[in-house]
Amino acid sequence: MMKTCKKLVYVSAFAILLLVTNVSCSSPDRSDPPMKTKDRATVVVKTIQEANSDISKQDRETKYCKMACSEFVFYRGTNQLFWKDFAGDNRLKEFGNAKTKIWLSGDMHAENFGAYENNRGEIVYALDDFDDAIIADYQYDVWRMAASLALVGRQNGLSAEEQNNGIDAFSESYLDTMASYRGNDRELETYFTKDNTYGKLDDFLEGVEASESRQKMLKKWTELDGNKRRFDLSKVKLGKPTASERQDIQNAIADYKKTLTKKFKYDEDYFRVKDIAQRLLAGTGSLGIPRYYVLIEGETSSQKDDRILDIKFQSSPTAYDYLSQEEREKYDKNFNNEGQRHALAYRALTKHTDNHLGWMKLGDGYYSVRERSPFKETFDITELTKEKRFVKLAEQWGQVLATAHARADKDFDATLVPYSIDKQVDELTDGRHKEFRQLVREVALTYADQVKKDYGYFLEKLKPNSCSSGCD
Repeated sequence: MMKTCKKLVYVSAFAILLLVTNVSCSSPDRSDPPMKTKDRATVVVKTIQEANSDISKQDRETKYCKMACSEFVFYRGTNQLFWKDFAGDNRLKEFGNAKTKIWLSGDMHAENFGAYENNRGEIVYALDDFDDAIIADYQYDVWRMAASLALVGRQNGLSAEEQNNGIDAFSESYLDTMASYRGNDRELETYFTKDNTYGKLDDFLEGVEASESRQKMLKKWTELDGNKRRFDLSKVKLGKPTASERQDIQNAIADYKKTLTKKFKYDEDYFRVKDIAQRLLAGTGSLGIPRYYVLIEGETSSQKDDRILDIKFQSSPTAYDYLSQEEREKYDKNFNNEGQRHALAYRALTKHTDNHLGWMKLGDGYYSVRERSPFKETFDITELTKEKRFVKLAEQWGQVLATAHARADKDFDATLVPYSIDKQVDELTDGRHKEFRQLVREVALTYADQVKKDYGYFLEKLKPNSCSSGCD
């Protein structure tokens, strides 16, 4: 989602870490569920239009056509509706308090988990989207993910009981995983590979490792012209950058390298830029925002180990628009820029994070930088047509999310979040797992019903006539 950049304030690193602890997401307390909002159709249409007002008409139509493919894809592309509906919800108080605010994905759903390569060369399954990351109550991620489970279950023809079982498996697994980390540091060492996953997830990760490679990725996006590798601009998802864009990125590389972890050691020529391309038609919620692929030399002069940097414009997270005025003022003091916020969240929520993670400033704002992993893949949720598969993956989604949250508290930086989220959640839910599951299920199912209605409003009011009948 493209939004106007907020004013950037430069402060010390200590101030950044100190101030962020007080950021939360709230609006005036609300007890009525979102579906009781008056004139809902108007609210839905206006919110979507405002959220996409800064992207081109062509990209907007492409995005809307993509969102029209299903209720789940529509949900992916309308995170702003979720935050408008749930920011400050009174029900958060049932299992949350001032000490249950941590780094969130901020846009949690079933396809914002994925496979990719960590900095040890292992293929892991983890959270993989941090554009909307923010520090707020952990239940926002839990609720948004649970609603996506309901939508996936319905899309795949699962019964109401099977949907309930999947949602319950997710929330119970989340709580059990949190409890298992209380009083120890196991979350700091835990991450998920083919060796400790099960059901279809281990097969998926093994398949990714066997079928993907750097050479395959380079062949997909680039071509060799004699002894020189460059991007293949015949690809529909790549475009030619302007001369000024090329120069801007070239000039920014030196400062970008200063944002990398000091543990990353590389040769002088490692970040030598070989080619640059615009990255087009990527994502759903973020479709249309400025993005580039940058081909760099890598470890040697061989054409086989070139790397691709993914450079993406970062604006304030979706939740920012639903903060109180006081919270916005605090947020504006929290970070040097949105690229830095993205990197902090990424490092907080993952283990053995990409060494290439950082940020750079270009002419129109700040951009996140990460490597385009050769092993980047998303589990095909259309395979979850049987209850057993659905429940097993839901359990593991709960484990992965809880592990990410648990490592993103004081374990990441005590000045950033000065408490243990696993301890807080376990204390608040001890003996009340049934009530927690019931609340999550209620939120998920009623909101899935609302998404269905909102999707209908969208199709009626905003779906372009030019959309083709096919959906990927």
